[in-house]
Amino acid sequence: MITLSKSIFAVPPQIRQKLFSGEYERLGGIIRDKSTGRITYLLVDKLEEEKDGSSVCVSLTKIMDSTLKYLTSGQIRKQLEHLEKDLDAWNIKIKPEDLDIITRAIDSIHIKNMSETELQQVTGSILKLYNRYHEVFLKYVKDLDRPRDLQSFPFIKLLIVIAVIAAKNCMQSGAIPEAGEWTRKIYEDTISGIKAYCLQNSKTDKDTAHFTRMAGLPAKVFFEELKEVIASPATKPKYKFPPMEAIYLWNCTEYLEGYLLELESLS
Repeated sequence: MITLSKSIFAVPPQIRQKLFSGEYERLGGIIRDKSTGRITYLLVDKLEEEKDGSSVCVSLTKIMDSTLKYLTSGQIRKQLEHLEKDLDAWNIKIKPEDLDIITRAIDSIHIKNMSETELQQVTGSILKLYNRYHEVFLKYVKDLDRPRDLQSFPFIKLLIVIAVIAAKNCMQSGAIPEAGEWTRKIYEDTISGIKAYCLQNSKTDKDTAHFTRMAGLPAKVFFEELKEVIASPATKPKYKFPPMEAIYLWNCTEYLEGYLLELESLS
């Protein structure tokens, strides 16, 4: 079963108040001023229990639970472990040589003064890996013999992990534009996956027509309309609710949006 976990983060009372009043908004691990777009706070410190006026509860995926700035190689290794378990459930294993490329890229994150050539070697290997698994993902998405099995889902999660590793390497090495390119790449691919899953989950011609129209919308408008679908009465929904896989990926896109905001503040 696909689930989202909950984590509690410490925040200053004034930040929490403005967040709940709507003056501020949260995008993944980023809190920003709605009117100016200025980043006001990064969710970093986790708490064991909620504290009145100084904490917020946030939904997390197992593969994204930090801002890009504070993402560590240890956290990424845990993400990879979660992903390998998910793949095992589908009797899928990452090739040892692919796992070696991913592991070496994780290990290189905190290498100080990495040269441009070294960075290109790391990200070049990762890019080849990303492109290959992207083709696998698309193959499963387009497999009409099993449209509702969503066997492509583990592969889009693998793509997210691969892209985040590359973005973190670039950010750590000061290659901010390249980090942004990786983040936008996986952001767009993840949105494409959400749209595909909503369509695959459609049961009636009405649902199919509605989600086909939505698939042509830009991300912001698409998510606004998806909120309307989810907000409809559970006992008599106007359209078919999106599958949990789509909701999971939607949560991932929030964190990727946060990553982009972080990177924009550094450029």
